[in-house]
Formats: sequence, C-alpha cells, structure tokens
Amino acid sequence: MGVTVSEIRVLLRQLDGSPADAIESESLECKPWDPDPRRLKEQLREIRETVVSLANARGGVIVLGIQDRMRSRAEAITGVGDLSPDVLRKRIYDGTDPHVLVDCEEILEPEGRLLALHVPQGLGVHTTSEGVAKVRVGKDCQPLTGSMLALRFSAGTDFDRTAQLLAGSTAADVDSVAVQQLQRLLATEGRKPELARLGSADLLEGLGLQRDGELTFAAVLLAGRATALARWAPQHEVVFLRYTSRARYDLRHNLKGPIVSLLETLRGLLDLHLGVATIRTDGFQEMTLPDLTWWTAREAVLNALVHRDYFLRQSVYVELRPARVEVTSPGGFVGGVSPENVLRHPPVRRNPLLADVLEAAGLVNRAGMGVDRMYEELLRAGKGPPRFEADEASVRLMLQTRSHGAFARFVAEQARQERSLDLDDLILLRAATDRGRLDRWAAAEHLQAAQAEAAERLAALRERGYLAPRGRGRGTSYLLARAYADRLRGTLAMDESVLVDEQAVRQRIQEILGQGGQLTNAEVRRMAGYSRDEVLRLMRALRADGLVKVEGRGRAAHYVAGPRCPRARVRRKSAPARRRKGT
Repeated sequence: MGVTVSEIRVLLRQLDGSPADAIESESLECKPWDPDPRRLKEQLREIRETVVSLANARGGVIVLGIQDRMRSRAEAITGVGDLSPDVLRKRIYDGTDPHVLVDCEEILEPEGRLLALHVPQGLGVHTTSEGVAKVRVGKDCQPLTGSMLALRFSAGTDFDRTAQLLAGSTAADVDSVAVQQLQRLLATEGRKPELARLGSADLLEGLGLQRDGELTFAAVLLAGRATALARWAPQHEVVFLRYTSRARYDLRHNLKGPIVSLLETLRGLLDLHLGVATIRTDGFQEMTLPDLTWWTAREAVLNALVHRDYFLRQSVYVELRPARVEVTSPGGFVGGVSPENVLRHPPVRRNPLLADVLEAAGLVNRAGMGVDRMYEELLRAGKGPPRFEADEASVRLMLQTRSHGAFARFVAEQARQERSLDLDDLILLRAATDRGRLDRWAAAEHLQAAQAEAAERLAALRERGYLAPRGRGRGTSYLLARAYADRLRGTLAMDESVLVDEQAVRQRIQEILGQGGQLTNAEVRRMAGYSRDEVLRLMRALRADGLVKVEGRGRAAHYVAGPRCPRARVRRKSAPARRRKGT
C-alpha cells in the first residue's frame, strides 16, 4: 500500500552524507517547499504534475519539505512551516483531472515539519487541470505520450484496490471463525449457496479472495486475523460514537476486525442505544416504529465499507445523534454519482471485488437497489428520506430516527386498504406533508428526476385523490387533498389544499374562530395562499359584517370571533329545577 512513514524515517537517515535524490525511487519523490507566496503558484503546479505522474503509474509518496543536493539532514530538511494539509489536498484535488485525492500525513522531525502526500494509483489517465499528462518512469516524471496513452487504453484502465494481491500473505492470515460466518451467510442469505459447502481454501479461491496462494486485500477485510488487518489494512475501522449534544459524546467504540464480525458488534451497540415508539392505528391496533431498523443501518454501514477509498488512512464513522444516525466514509463519490442523483444514477463501485463477494453473501444488492429500499423503509416508518452530503474527501449519510407518526399511520392504512404506494409516491406525499405545496420543479428535485416525469407523477397522485391542484398549466402547484391534509399537516395547514375561492376561505375562518380559536395575518396567508394585502382586504370585509374583530397591536395583533360569528354548539348539562317555596 505504498511507502509508510516509518520507512520514510529510515530513508531520512541517509541524508547525512547523501543527497535527497539518493533516497528517491519509482514510488518516492522528495520536494522542497518555499513559504514565499510569490512562488506558491509555481510550486503547486510542480506538485500537481508529480501527483499526476505517480497516479498514472503505481501511486507513491511525495515527501514535501526536503531540499535536494544537500549533504546533511540539517541542510536538507527545510520543512513546510505552517502549510495546511487540508488546503494543500484541496488545491491538488481541484488541479487534477480526473481529480486525485491524496492522503496527507505529518512527519515531525527535529529539523522541521514534513508532509507525506500519499498518492493513490489512478482509476484512469490523469492530467493536471492545465492539461499536462505525465507518468512516473524510474525516478523521473516523463510526459505521457500518444503511444503510451494508446497502450493504456488498449489494456484498459480499471483498477480495484480490493483485488490487489498482498505480497507475503498466506492462508495462515485468515481467521477461521470469520470464514465460518461467511459460509453461514452464503448458505442462508447468499446468491451462491453452493460455495458454503467448500472448505476454507476452496471457498476463498471460488470467491476470488485468494490467487496462487496469496490473499487479496478484500480477503483480509472480510476474514483477516487481527495481525493481518493491522499489517495490511490499518485504516479498516468503524468508530461508533453516541452524542449527547452537537459537539459532545459520552460513548466511543473503535471497532476493528473482519467485516462480518464487525457488523454483529455494531448491531449489538445499535440495539442497545436505539429505541422503539408505539402509535395507535385504526381501532385498537398498535404500530411499532423503531428509531432505525437493523436492515437500514446495515445497508448504510455496508455502503460506507464497500464504496470507501481504502487508500485513505481514515475510519468509517457511525454517529448516533439525538435525532439521527450519521454514517461517514472516506473518499467522495465516484463515476458521476452525487447527492443530487444518488437515487437514480446507475450503481458505480469503487471496490468491485469486495462488492461482488458481499453480493454473493446476500449482504449487498448488485442491481443498486439498496438506496431505493433504504428510502422506502424510512418513509414507510414515518421518517424523512435519507440525506447525503459529499465533498472530495468523504460521503456522509444522514438517517432520521424520529418518526412522523401520522404519516406512518397513513401509509399503513393505505396498505391495508390495498392502495399501493410505490417509492416515488411516498417521496412526493412526504414532501407535500412537509412543505405544504409542490410544483413540478420541487417534485423533480425530490425525485431526482426530469421535470416531465415529476409532472406526470403529480398528476397521477391527483387522479388517485391524494393531491389537489392550484393554478393551471406549467405553473400548477399541488397540495394534499382535504381527506389527508387535516391528518397529516394539522387543521390550519390543511386548508391550503382545499380553499380555492374567497367564499371557502371566509367559511373556514368562521369555523376556526367560532370554535374559540384565533388567527394571525400570517396564518390566514398560509391557510389561503393569499398575499398580505389580500388578507387585510378580506378581514376588513369580515369585520364590517361583524364576523371577526381584532385584538392586540403590532406583532401581537390577531383575529377572534366577532359578535355575529356563528359559535360552535357546545352541549351543556341542564341545571336542576328550583324547588318551589313551601314544598
């Protein structure tokens, strides 16, 4: 997995008596760093060209802060001053195409602070953003010529780190308990149950985890002993945190071990710290809503493990927060996937071998249906849809744990009535519940689909009686129909979906005020879809008729029932008859 910091420190000892060039190799480059801001642009260009040359070969390390042609460590190690690793990594990422995300490590030496830039082997042919293409040949960064490019394209450019053979690994590096767990999964949930009957060596060969007596990186992730994981995959770790506030946590577990064993440990922690809510449905039936199902949690964690960048020396984080669970994995999206299209984009796998084995074991879905099912499970349980955030360094998935009980009850009732709601229906109905109003543009954003498709979906929900339209043509907006709005959005909010003319608005205002309620100008605007001036005009007319009156001033002003407003009938107990005198 490249030159390690400990190996770099051993090489640095040679700087007493030898120039920096003497310790360089095909996978190691030393570069000086000048803090003069006038040289910043030139130095960044040189670093990006070196990054590209290593990425186009087998990857490697750039040690920043070492001057060449010096005969002592004290002269050679000039350091990088206060140069920020995060800023440098971002500059490299933005200045390469396709982007190269390097991993930065500090090396603190007596003579100065160095930065080790770990460059991964590329997933294709990389250039700088200025169009410079280079490749590492020996100790030199040479131009990537047309003939070399043709050779690369003809040979293919795919690269899977989890399929790499680990030099020096043997069957002794495999944990027999982890292999047995993998066999049980293959037998009970797997797509290839026949493999479960094979012995350990044949099983690993059959799954592509072992070739010519050596293990692949995926084999160590799935079934490696602790010593093998520490040697070849120290970055393989899931950190579990339980937060009590935004910035404070009271529980931390650093989970290491084969993936299957790690999942079982994580399940125990989530079962211990997540709860279950109970809501009443029709009649006397009850419905239980867990904060998060294990299937959804497992899918989120496996997503992070399968798609993470194993070159980066960082952990996967599972954070239990007061209203959500967050799962963060190192490395951004690949292959054009983004938070804005993750629901619709064809599946793209950074680590195909690891994904294939987990798919064979029945833990992940090769057709990319895992995200769809995660959406659907959360929405049916009354949660909001999953939310993704991503940059060049990580992907964060946020899963709500609090339920909208009325929405969960509504979905369950529709299922009992055999009124099928598919995933797109659930997404739009939940958005209408949360937002109050949807047009084709907002619907397209929620569905991550084209506007025409979103408009068709809205129209279909209208035809089935779930939504009511307002307006005409392309500007039509949709709101929950009266039959559902009161239950899902509350008395005031629901009127947006049914009040289509002034008479209906007047009638509804009288109903609310006649029951002893009160309304502000803002509440009437939200209820009727009117502007502030339209509400003032309407309420002046109602005041003139004696139906409403104003109480309070300024921001405290609100409307209450006037003397002529029909009061809701209240059933009262009749008073006992008076006794007549003398009786």
